[in-house]
Amino acid sequence: MTKRPRNVSYYYDRHGNMRWRFRKKGLPECQTRETFDSVAWWSWYAAASSAAPSIVGADRTKPGSVHALAVAYYASADFQRLSQATQRTYRGILDRYRDKYGDNPIALLEARHIRGQMDKQAAVPTAANNMLKVLRAVMRFAMARSLVRSDPTVGVKMLRYRSQGFHTWTEAEVAAFERRWPVGTKERLAFDLLLYTAQRSGDVRQMTKQQVQGGRVTVRQEKTGQLVDISQHPQLKASLAARPSEHLVLLTTEQGKPFTAKGFGNWISKAAERAELPHCSAHGLRKAAARRLAEAGCSAHEIMAITGHQTLKEVERYTREAGRRDLADSAMKRIGQSTQAEQNLSNRAPAVRQSGE
Repeated sequence: MTKRPRNVSYYYDRHGNMRWRFRKKGLPECQTRETFDSVAWWSWYAAASSAAPSIVGADRTKPGSVHALAVAYYASADFQRLSQATQRTYRGILDRYRDKYGDNPIALLEARHIRGQMDKQAAVPTAANNMLKVLRAVMRFAMARSLVRSDPTVGVKMLRYRSQGFHTWTEAEVAAFERRWPVGTKERLAFDLLLYTAQRSGDVRQMTKQQVQGGRVTVRQEKTGQLVDISQHPQLKASLAARPSEHLVLLTTEQGKPFTAKGFGNWISKAAERAELPHCSAHGLRKAAARRLAEAGCSAHEIMAITGHQTLKEVERYTREAGRRDLADSAMKRIGQSTQAEQNLSNRAPAVRQSGE
């Protein structure tokens, strides 16, 4: 007799008919009245066991609501093809939006409503703009699947504000940190990994021994999936040699576990504070590395090969600032030379007059 597969049970309904039921955590429940071990029964079982996973919360959402749209978006290919880091960010923003407006019908959402929602966050413009960015992605998904007739985010503009973003470490600040945390300390190893690879803190905190072998650093960036393969800087080689890791991951907590994203950022910030640099952060070292490359005369494409940036827009800012600095230095040098020449000519004038007497 054929053995009954896992996750399958049977019962008799009120009419005395035998019903088979498939139940497995994460998959939708499915039932059939087909005769066990028949071709039709096994076809049913194959379909039930390979069904798409159940959408968490789908049974608790009102059809046509913001909640329902969010649940559908999370299960979509649009969302699944985002990096894990981006998924976490989008989910956090969208879930906060659902907490406020989740029961509202999505069909009644208009541009004026979104503008009003953004106005309420005027004091935190970055949060307002991030909300709009996520809503645009969700509405593009909804439009493509005919879940809405129009996109309410069209015509809604980002809030304008001035921000320099994370502070870029200066050379004086780099030197101050190095004095406080000498080669051989865990803080210095983290610092050198950030500065001499120019990678995001999320990638640095997860770096393993295999990624820093043979005098090279190889990283598949978590945020973009971009592969970065660069040679090790001599300073980084010295730091790695001075502090060999006992774990697969190069940087771990006191308990020997990998850092969380928030934990790593806080740890670097505290190390900077102890070096009397309370305004410096882990991401600021990535910006400092890009600045150094630009000041060394590297082209935007050369910098992108190291930082892994996907577009020229961000990198060009570093090269433009470095170019502006070089032009300013050149101009001041010419002014200095011109002033010195005038002074020399003025100093020679009395002697010329004396010879003519």
